[in-house]
Amino acid sequence: MNAGESDEPQQVPVDVLPPLPKDGSPPPASDTSSVPPPPFAGLRTFYHPASGVVILGIDFLVFGLEAVSGFLDLPIMCALAFFTTLPLVWVIQSRWAKDENSTAFGKAFLGAFLAGLPFSIAGTMLGAAVLALSGLPHHPVEMVKKLAESQGNPARK
Repeated sequence: MNAGESDEPQQVPVDVLPPLPKDGSPPPASDTSSVPPPPFAGLRTFYHPASGVVILGIDFLVFGLEAVSGFLDLPIMCALAFFTTLPLVWVIQSRWAKDENSTAFGKAFLGAFLAGLPFSIAGTMLGAAVLALSGLPHHPVEMVKKLAESQGNPARK
């Protein structure tokens, strides 16, 4: 043995994990408080509100504006609306709404089909259905108030 070492045992710090809850659920993570939840995390509707905005927004941009519809033929406009809406709604539904991939794809396909119809659905029963299924209010001022409330107080659940 070296002259600097002694035969006495030294104390070693031991990290102990907290006990698991009795119901078998994992313990709450302590570091998740710094990550903000996705918008409208507590709202449970068929479509996430952002999906409703995408469906109605792309439909309005492609078919609601008369200036844009003069540039391309109708089948191309329908395909453009469909193939733009499909991936956007799928990503929103799978990441923010936490849907399974098959469910998110089915909802995205339905939304893309509605956005790709060869007319604007904003003033029809289909547009009202998208508003209702996504939990969007019928008035834009109410939507801004909901967004401000959910983003202004992150501790609110």
